[in-house]
Amino acid sequence: MTFGKLRPIPRDRFSGKKTIVASFAALAIALGGCASTTPAAKPAAVVQDQAADPYISAPDAVIRAEAAPTRNVSGVFELTVRSVSVRDGIVLLNSERDLRKPDLLVVEVMPAAQREVMAHTRKSAARYFLNKHLTVQGVARRVVVGRSGKGKSAPPRYGTRVQMDRFAQVLTIQD
Repeated sequence: MTFGKLRPIPRDRFSGKKTIVASFAALAIALGGCASTTPAAKPAAVVQDQAADPYISAPDAVIRAEAAPTRNVSGVFELTVRSVSVRDGIVLLNSERDLRKPDLLVVEVMPAAQREVMAHTRKSAARYFLNKHLTVQGVARRVVVGRSGKGKSAPPRYGTRVQMDRFAQVLTIQD
């Protein structure tokens, strides 16, 4: 592709600065109109649902964690501690007595948070939280908790857990 010989614009007809400014102004107006769009509004049902209940229940947390692309859901989780277990120095607060239930949500109380609970309540975390209704702020994540059958070829079994690093993550405690 070849271009013809470029000819200068006669100075008597157009001023160079005015032409450049006018060209950029026209371009800015044209592109500004294309780039500005109205933001898409959220459906009323979604907005109303979030405003109605800011807390995520244990079964709902499990469902959301399974559906989330990253398998992580942040929020405020609501559960009643039905059973407590300890594994490798971490206290596990379980939302169900049966640990094999699919809608089980487990809050992992890390050692630093256990020390804070002991300092505030003079009870161990396992005794203090048992049979209490909690709201905990954190991130629910899907983790492999075992195998659903015998042998290494059995498919993995997943659980949903919220890690509590600080006692301040517990927003409310009810008996």
